[in-house]
Amino acid sequence: MELKIRRFIRLHKTLVVYSVLLIAGILSLLIGLIPAIQNSFTLVADLQTMRADIIRIQKKASMLDSLNQADLEQNAKEVIAAVPSDKSIATLLSTIEAVATKNNMYISDMSIEGIASLATGSAKSAMKAEGNSLTETISLQGELIQLRNFLADCIRVRRLMRIRDVALTSMPKTNLITAKLVVEVFYLPLPLSIGKPSDSLEPFTQQELSTIEKLQLYPIVYASDISVSPVQTTPVVTEIPTTPAVLDPFAPLRSATYTTPTPSPVIIITPKQTPSASPSTTPRVSPGPTSPATPSPTL
Repeated sequence: MELKIRRFIRLHKTLVVYSVLLIAGILSLLIGLIPAIQNSFTLVADLQTMRADIIRIQKKASMLDSLNQADLEQNAKEVIAAVPSDKSIATLLSTIEAVATKNNMYISDMSIEGIASLATGSAKSAMKAEGNSLTETISLQGELIQLRNFLADCIRVRRLMRIRDVALTSMPKTNLITAKLVVEVFYLPLPLSIGKPSDSLEPFTQQELSTIEKLQLYPIVYASDISVSPVQTTPVVTEIPTTPAVLDPFAPLRSATYTTPTPSPVIIITPKQTPSASPSTTPRVSPGPTSPATPSPTL
């Protein structure tokens, strides 16, 4: 068998070489052509998908252009003021303090839970339909009617919150009570992506519009000044001294002993008299208190 194959190769050497080259070329063509065909089909499918996405995006853009941008920005500010995009501990504390000050309630204790919940992996399981929430426990002191007004105001402020638990303790021999409240506040982080082009974009429903209108009626108490005493509006004029109290503040301290300076001699000149004048009118020099006696000079 091997002899026959060798004899066939010797007799048809050229034909065998051409046949091998032809087979290698066909295999190379198939190996290179099949992936190119597959890539072509993939590109065509992607192109069709992109065309469909472009059509959907154009429809969304035309719908957004038909809306009022100023109204959208105002609605977004009101919603973020009610349900912030982060924990916003400062607005939470300011809101509680403002409502308590308004109703003359004294805050004796306060604690907040869930501040660092997003830093752990269990934060994803804490997500709710209305967003993330923080739990705050506060202790208030005051009268019963003040507590009732405090509870009524807490649920009617722009920073949305709800009272989950209330525990009351009466103080003996007074009409004051101590209330321990468990308050739950909400926040909703902004989305990190705008979604797929295939996601539907629907306008606001009537229920959503009514909710925004209700939020507009709630005051933003954390944006106002929190003060119990009235603010003094009259400017205070302070007189600025123009003369320094100490001429040289870097001068060394002087001794307590004061030395009287020695006065210099005083020269007294009298006007020239006539020859008939008495000799006592001759001018003389009056020495100082400590100077030695000197002869009077003759002028």
